[in-house]
Amino acid sequence: MQRCRAIYPGVLKLICIATLAIGVANLAHARIVKSLLEMRRENVVIQQWDLSCGAAALTTLLNFQHQDMVTEKQVATSLMGREEYIKNPVLVNIRQGFSLLDLKRYADGRGYEGIGYGKLTLDSLIKKAPIIIPVNLLGYNHFVIFRGIKGNRVLLADPAWGNRTLLIEQFENAWIDFPQIGRVGFVVARTDGVSTPNQLEPKAHEFVMFR
Repeated sequence: MQRCRAIYPGVLKLICIATLAIGVANLAHARIVKSLLEMRRENVVIQQWDLSCGAAALTTLLNFQHQDMVTEKQVATSLMGREEYIKNPVLVNIRQGFSLLDLKRYADGRGYEGIGYGKLTLDSLIKKAPIIIPVNLLGYNHFVIFRGIKGNRVLLADPAWGNRTLLIEQFENAWIDFPQIGRVGFVVARTDGVSTPNQLEPKAHEFVMFR
């Protein structure tokens, strides 16, 4: 090896530079690679309690759409501080979680305008994203955030799972269709009339069918 260094110092130098460059490139690539769990939980507040999906969904909107960094615990505690829940704490269990009206009261009290919509279609949902909607997944009612659509796939920010990709048909079957009011949704808007672009608009690589 000493003889090689003596005869080909220029070649060895080039090899060392090339090896270093490859190593740096691999290191840079390693830094941006995310695990499936990280991808699932990016820009989603995961609920900490069985019945707090509404609080977690609202926290996700406030954090990542409006850059208002509250915690799920703060939202849930404020919601539980309402007189009707203080008088009857089991009411949350009876209702299987917080209602859209609860979420509206919190959003309004924080200086936003919580707006509920009925008789929504998929097209109108796309225009209003990100928007909280009620779905029935695995046999129970649940709040998620509709982030957007690409091709035949829908991306939801699901407080119980993380970013969840569904086929359009699966999504429309899960999106609850209530008597008279149809399919509903809830947005958090600014009170100054300024329309905020969808900060949770999904990128192509985020549409992943985990299962």
